[in-house]
Amino acid sequence: MNTNLIALRRKEHFESLNLEIQKELDNFYDTKAATHQLKVIKKSRSIPKVGDVFLVSPREGIYFYGKVLVSNIVRKVPDSFVEGKHVVFIFKGNTHEKNIDKYKPDYSNLLIPPAIVGDEYWKKGYFHTIANIPLTEEEKKLDFGFYSIHFKGNFFCKETGELLDKEPKILGMHGITTISGIGLEIERELIINPSLLEETE
Repeated sequence: MNTNLIALRRKEHFESLNLEIQKELDNFYDTKAATHQLKVIKKSRSIPKVGDVFLVSPREGIYFYGKVLVSNIVRKVPDSFVEGKHVVFIFKGNTHEKNIDKYKPDYSNLLIPPAIVGDEYWKKGYFHTIANIPLTEEEKKLDFGFYSIHFKGNFFCKETGELLDKEPKILGMHGITTISGIGLEIERELIINPSLLEETE
């Protein structure tokens, strides 16, 4: 049996939640998920670059910070869907202002797992770049990777497709995230923990 580690962990987490939260999540996925989307901040045709800090808005006037750690992915294992895309991290801690004043990246406190996305998130205005901060040494050495589903057996890998011999500390799902995928992941976390919407000091 080819067990999906990510799905298994998500199921276990869901079952650990109280019944009220479980019902709210079920209701969201049954009735709203198909049309749910992030708020448009500002559309841009700029190509994302490594170090770009951006905003993402799940609610009008509420923004979470994100950062591009890899841009224009060059695959070592061919995958036309992932080639040229970008690896983004989105953090807990929000702001009501479209500036970088409260940006305090904490890779041990992510809002959602790292994701691979296309330019469309910026072109449609769901991501809005506000600054570029070169990667720190910590960011350059960050132990992250992705979990790939394959009929011959699932495995851990880098965004390039290179195999990892063990699970990284920070794990995302391999493959391109759909244009609604980030919004759905964030909404799931906000339903589980509504206090995430409280403005960070």
